[in-house]
Amino acid sequence: MPRWAARLVVVLGALVAAALGGAGQASAHAVLIGTTPGGFEVLESAPREVTLQFNEPVEAAKVTVIGPGGGAVGGVSAPAHPPGKADVVVVMLPSGLTEGTYTVSYRVVSADAHPVPGAFAFSIGSVTGGVAANAGEQTADGVVSALYAVARWLGYAGVALLLGTAFFVAACWPGGEAMPAVRRMLWTGWGTLLGATVLAFVSYGPYSAAGTAADLLDPQLLGATLGSRMGLLLVVRVVLLGLIAAVLVHVFRRTSFAEYQARDHRRRAALVLTAGGALAITWSLTNHSVTGAQVALSLPVDAIHLVAMAVWLGGLPVLLGVLLRSGDVFGMRIAIPRFSRTALVCVAVLVVTGTYQAWREVGSLTALFATSYGAVLLAKVGLVVVLVLLGVLARHWVRRHYTYAPVVSKKRKTYRGPEEREVSRFRRMIATEAVLAAVVLGVTAFLVSAEPATAELARERAEAEIPARTGPVNVVLPFDAGGGPAGAGQLAALVTPGAVGRNEVHLAVLDAQRRPKQVAELTASLSLPSKSVGPLPVALQFIGGDHAIAVNVPVTMPGMWELAVTVRTSEVDQAVVRIPVGAR
Repeated sequence: MPRWAARLVVVLGALVAAALGGAGQASAHAVLIGTTPGGFEVLESAPREVTLQFNEPVEAAKVTVIGPGGGAVGGVSAPAHPPGKADVVVVMLPSGLTEGTYTVSYRVVSADAHPVPGAFAFSIGSVTGGVAANAGEQTADGVVSALYAVARWLGYAGVALLLGTAFFVAACWPGGEAMPAVRRMLWTGWGTLLGATVLAFVSYGPYSAAGTAADLLDPQLLGATLGSRMGLLLVVRVVLLGLIAAVLVHVFRRTSFAEYQARDHRRRAALVLTAGGALAITWSLTNHSVTGAQVALSLPVDAIHLVAMAVWLGGLPVLLGVLLRSGDVFGMRIAIPRFSRTALVCVAVLVVTGTYQAWREVGSLTALFATSYGAVLLAKVGLVVVLVLLGVLARHWVRRHYTYAPVVSKKRKTYRGPEEREVSRFRRMIATEAVLAAVVLGVTAFLVSAEPATAELARERAEAEIPARTGPVNVVLPFDAGGGPAGAGQLAALVTPGAVGRNEVHLAVLDAQRRPKQVAELTASLSLPSKSVGPLPVALQFIGGDHAIAVNVPVTMPGMWELAVTVRTSEVDQAVVRIPVGAR
């Protein structure tokens, strides 16, 4: 390994070690931390606006208010940010809202350029229901999602082909840029990346706003994309591609490099890496590396990871499709060993940077093995391991055939290269690597848009707090307030429908034979221990001394609630009966 490459790996390793000892994991995706009105709050009068506050700056894509009847409320303003508050989204409400429960369904774009949907509810006057069904599950239609996924994959494939080919001919193959096939490959990578960028720009608006294919050319969505971080970085990528095209045209107009100096290939390799780093940053600023802790470290690490991937995997097609078919024996003797060493450096860089990225986005072995993100990441690691093993075999082949061991004859010294049969075997090995590389690029495109393992695990833990058993509660439970047989009895309780929204509570006090029993006092309250809500008093209306009814008991959010009923049988004797009420 060259000294500079070894030093780079050591530096990166030290940075990762420092990061592992540092603070916190990445918190990918925006999280709603507060609203006005509050979630499930019951208001006396209609509010003029709805405010949503997130834990990081967001771009508001879509906010819909659903009325008590299930339809969208008209006259709601477009979402906007208050001055100087990029983490707050505000929509103005129309006047004349009727009583009942309203659902606010939102879809925003987090700092890592990923859509985050959600919903919450508030009520005016009285509770008439909970959050509208599926209100927080807005997604783009299948065509839009597929187009955006294709754009991501083509983007990675294009940048790999462009940078990998450019680095191969700049650093490994002297004069290779004069080959027509190499030029076609460079322009194919350039055109693929440009087309992917345009497709991403067109599809990002409908994708982030849960739109349809008919919205792909919507001027309003295109304008919103242009004003977003993603849109700005896509425009920057197009500008960079324009500059790269100008450089390619200039290089292709020159004659081939007849006198190839070592300093020339190093200088050109540095220029390719610089251009690759500039392109890579346009990805790094729109993925998970831009959120959470250690952003100043994660951004360059992510860019270096992408450039190393492009140089290694993108060099395989030019090696397979051009050099090994060119008949350029001199070029093979120089380029193949150089690319073998380059691939070794790239693998070392990918291992270090990939480990750091995985630590930020996974955080623990539990998250690695218990989340879909972790499963896909493990699959990617497995594919990369196979690629590395193939690379080891290829490097062994290169060292065996290109070590310049002289074959001495009576007349002169010659250097025997690989025979055609051996080259064919090497070609098959590289073809397998290229196919696996395409699969790895697809997995990478999925991972950068997926919910990170830390966020997925936190969401699953929050969902686990919602009870699985819900619905009406109809139980008869014993109690003993003390004071002998007069203080003992049974409490019959009925809670219906046992869901978020308005509920009815019926309580009846019975004796040991389940006959009506008179008591001195009967009170009740509701609480949600997991959220530290309550106790909230339940307003009971009595029918005799043994039966009480509450007809409008608001269960304001999902969870395992507790109905606590206090039965007082005398001046000094009382018992508390606790009844779980699961609500979804």
